[in-house]
Amino acid sequence: MNINVDRSSVAMGDDVYPHAETVDLPESSTIAEAVAYLRQRRFLAQIAGGRATWVLEVNGSPVAVIAQQWAEPKFITDPNDRLGSFGADVSLMFKYRAQIDPDDLYDTLSQ
Repeated sequence: MNINVDRSSVAMGDDVYPHAETVDLPESSTIAEAVAYLRQRRFLAQIAGGRATWVLEVNGSPVAVIAQQWAEPKFITDPNDRLGSFGADVSLMFKYRAQIDPDDLYDTLSQ
């Protein structure tokens, strides 16, 4: 299954190359597995100081908060949801939220 992935820029120099790409993952992959795969590939930019916060949206809906200082993301929805359950066209967008407190962001989004 082709998944469209993209992320926000973190600085002007980060715009040298486009971030959007398509990755091929099994339809049975979970959203947690997709995030782990992209993190392993270092899809998200690393920020000096180690305090970057990201919101992951799947097809426009927030599903997780990812913080550079956390070992694992915190999911708003079930991390075991299969990519195929989001429809035929799946888009993962990682929105950069600078260095805001990821716990506060998670609390706000999970309400």
